[in-house]
Amino acid sequence: MMLALGVVIALAQGQGSRQMPPGQNVAGKVTAVSADSVTVAPVSGGDSVIVKVGDSTRIFKERQPVKLSDIKVNDTVFARGQQDGNTMNAAILAVVNPEMLERMQQGGGMGMGRGAGGGMGQFKPEDWGKTFIAGQVKAINETTLTIARPNDQQQTVNIEVDENTSFRKGRESVTLADIKPNDFVMGPGEVKNGVFVAKELRVRGEGGGFMMRSDPGNDQKKPDSDKPASPPKN
Repeated sequence: MMLALGVVIALAQGQGSRQMPPGQNVAGKVTAVSADSVTVAPVSGGDSVIVKVGDSTRIFKERQPVKLSDIKVNDTVFARGQQDGNTMNAAILAVVNPEMLERMQQGGGMGMGRGAGGGMGQFKPEDWGKTFIAGQVKAINETTLTIARPNDQQQTVNIEVDENTSFRKGRESVTLADIKPNDFVMGPGEVKNGVFVAKELRVRGEGGGFMMRSDPGNDQKKPDSDKPASPPKN
């Protein structure tokens, strides 16, 4: 779910939105399409969810705004909105890469960050709060941050930062003082004395979300032309 959420956030921001709408998430395969809704079989299991679409719903397919009629049965979608029982009034509905959800079903884990050798590696959902952290900052008390799990805002964990934790926002180095409640953070770390201690925290602003990747090699395939070339080693 976190992986799909990152894709949809990127799409929404690409269309000029800076805030991720509040609500719940559902991701899965479309089993039916009507004039004003799609029925989704969640990848996480359980009953199908009827995702209702209104005039304010933002709908994406292949990174472009589309109409509901462009979504077909068997498409893999992610939706976010206010859910009541098995009905959701969607703020965002997007067709996503089915391989991402298949990877989740198969227990293949999630890629996060820069890929092999870049300091962020592969993580499975059960590793949240153990080897990596990702989510919304709910509270900050000195060097302790309370983080909510992205797909379950009621589930939180207290993490610690120390003198070895690095902080980044975009391409810039920042400090703990630059992190505010409601920011989204993500990064690797480890449990020390029963508490997760972050090695690195990458920060996005309030509602900014974060990107998750299923392929840790993606960044290696696309060289970053904005970064200066490393000087040759002697």
